[in-house]
Amino acid sequence: MINAREHGLAGDGVVNDQPALQRLVDACRPGDVIYCPAGTYAIRDAGTIWRTGVSLVGDGPAATRFVLSNPGAPQTPVPLAFWTTLQHGASMQRAIVDVTFAGFEIDGMQVSLPGYDVLAKGLGLQYVLRGTFRDLYIHDTPATGFGCDFLQDCTVERVVAVRCGRLDTGWEKGGAGIGIGVGGWGAVERLTVTECVALANGTNGIFVELQDAAWTPPRGILIIGCHAEDNKYGISDWGADGLLVSGCTMIGNRTAGFDVSGQGTTHVAGRYGVVTGCVVDDNPGDGVSIGNTPGGYTVSASRISRNGGHGYRQHNLPGAIRIPAADMVLDGNDIWDNAGDGIRIDGALIDPFLVNNRIRGNGTSHSPAAGVTVNARVTSATLRNQRIWDRHEPPTQPVAVAVTDHGELADPVYLDPD
Repeated sequence: MINAREHGLAGDGVVNDQPALQRLVDACRPGDVIYCPAGTYAIRDAGTIWRTGVSLVGDGPAATRFVLSNPGAPQTPVPLAFWTTLQHGASMQRAIVDVTFAGFEIDGMQVSLPGYDVLAKGLGLQYVLRGTFRDLYIHDTPATGFGCDFLQDCTVERVVAVRCGRLDTGWEKGGAGIGIGVGGWGAVERLTVTECVALANGTNGIFVELQDAAWTPPRGILIIGCHAEDNKYGISDWGADGLLVSGCTMIGNRTAGFDVSGQGTTHVAGRYGVVTGCVVDDNPGDGVSIGNTPGGYTVSASRISRNGGHGYRQHNLPGAIRIPAADMVLDGNDIWDNAGDGIRIDGALIDPFLVNNRIRGNGTSHSPAAGVTVNARVTSATLRNQRIWDRHEPPTQPVAVAVTDHGELADPVYLDPD
């Protein structure tokens, strides 16, 4: 344990501590832990290039603060720590190994740039092996707050990301609270994100994104017990395989609470993921929005309610893969009081499974021009109230599943209304 105050860092909020921090990181050996006691550490005009085996810990977010700024280099993004493929040659062979970042705050409000820069993060490490990130408060960064990619055998615990991505225009790369690029380690990346909070960030609260369309979407990623609120998207899967999202709350997110789509940089959507035991409430857009996927997604045992769009929507965004989604499962969900349809199918499905869902009280903004609303119970054996309906043949009452002009269900089961 190396006390930073004894190696040139002032921690008074006045002296620029970045040069001293860089010298200390460069002088450390693998296994060293830089300890920054309570104080405000000014990090100005340059990010700190990190080294493998070197950890950084503080006395907690309320005590140890790193304040980023760039008054002397107004074109330069200033992350607290970064190690990237493009800038530093990060790779599986040149990874950051056996590190811990814990117990401090990163304040990015004073970084001023002429436009969005993907490097203007709080933490921006790529290719990390056996890393632990815990008890961090990251806020007001111009780009993603926690923007670390290719995390193998890593845990991200109790990270609070607030108002990150403040320079994102809505069309930039990143701009999230917690954004994790995946695929760099191959078909399996063992990563757990747990008990994190993402609030009022530019794009996603939390998202994973495949970084190369030629790579295999990786398995092994878990997002557990997290809260995403007032972001553009709450939690998104833009390219993983078998992502598990469990026990999370996604509320008040502007476009969707949970999103699977080809919106990432490689336009590859997630597949075969599981969303279970979640609360997806009060999002001005859709609750759960899934598309551009080959399928296999399961949404189960979740409450999807009071969203401003549809409760669950299956659709494909333009510009990405548009193939039928096979084996989609909606099982045991409580879908109610959504402004649009409870379940809306705007894309082709093959062998979907809609079982044991309770669907009621949807269509709170229903008007004749808006189409039909879903308000029926779906059991393991039947679609009650009405058969599957095509928009060219309007029903006289609400239906269980609405299919638009461009949607289709392969091998559906039709049920006599009586």
